[in-house]
Amino acid sequence: MFDILIPCATGIEAVVKRQLLQLGYPELPAVNGRIRVPDCDWEDVAMLNIFLRSGERVLVNLNRFNATTFDMLYDGVYAVDWHNYLTCESTINVVAKTVRSKLFAHHSVQGIVKKAIVSKLADKLGQSVTEGGAVTVVEIDITDDVADINIDTSGAGLHKRGYRTLAYSAPLKETTAAALIDLSFWHGDKVFYDLFCGSGTLPIECCLKALNIAPGVNRDFDYLHWDCFDRKLHDRCVERAKDGVKHRNLEVYGSDIDDKAIEIARYHARKAGVDKYITFTKADAFNFYDNRSYGVNISNPPYGQRLGDLKQVEEIATNMGKVYKKLDNWNFYFLTPFEKFERFFGRRADKKRPLFNAGIKCSYLSFNGAPPPKTRKNTD
Repeated sequence: MFDILIPCATGIEAVVKRQLLQLGYPELPAVNGRIRVPDCDWEDVAMLNIFLRSGERVLVNLNRFNATTFDMLYDGVYAVDWHNYLTCESTINVVAKTVRSKLFAHHSVQGIVKKAIVSKLADKLGQSVTEGGAVTVVEIDITDDVADINIDTSGAGLHKRGYRTLAYSAPLKETTAAALIDLSFWHGDKVFYDLFCGSGTLPIECCLKALNIAPGVNRDFDYLHWDCFDRKLHDRCVERAKDGVKHRNLEVYGSDIDDKAIEIARYHARKAGVDKYITFTKADAFNFYDNRSYGVNISNPPYGQRLGDLKQVEEIATNMGKVYKKLDNWNFYFLTPFEKFERFFGRRADKKRPLFNAGIKCSYLSFNGAPPPKTRKNTD
């Protein structure tokens, strides 16, 4: 048994905690942007990599110890039974993070960690480490002089679902998109729009959630290439994921003013297997109107510093406010770094949540409409 660490992007820790609850794990705190899941095994590694929608990675924590000197660091790393996880052929890549600690030189920390691992493997296995085999990323995180030594089971970050293969300007990470949806009132029962859909990430993630399609079911992970992992555990989780897929009617739409964006979005939706659930169209967001009484729009409009200038961002906020006034029973959500968005939109947001997107400090603004009337139950 071991602990698993789930790194979370700033601002969406609560979302990841709820996702863990839905997967059957207990309520757990987030500390320094990470959620520690205790008493796990290799099947938990597979399940979290396959099912978790907004965590960044799945790390196996092998040891936790105080480290204020390089000798303490070496001893703490050497104490791990590395031969249970690595072979002499394993390619060992060490990454280091240090925060408020006496050991802060990343290159030196990495060197000590690599030396301790290689020495322990050689002592236990009786042969030198040659590397050249399957990659294992070893992370050393020293925060407030406490070191966590972890192995990264994911490989590429969990936002790499596998469907977004074509490049487009200013993409929204899949894990962040999934969190934005979880933070909204959309649950598949209303019409969904993204009026600035770009490469299609938000509409696609909507479908994956509503259809209960596990985000990692079709991708590769580093742990699949390790001798210490039983592939049957992964296959069992994949079968569970496939058995859980739902079939339902959805009204999901994405629009963008850029022809290329729509072409890319349609391609990505096909790669994700949800193209039949989404309608992508070229359209100007400022002209949007829908005659349905209730719906949800979630958008990540241009930021200015990457795709346009400040005047464009002001124009977007102003015109989205005009669109919203015609659809005041809808819920509108915007991820934006523009601090004056509410002023130009024409009203205060009902909720404002700080988030980071691609290293840019943003706010996730919620403009809520009236809820649909409750259906009166027949008591006769």
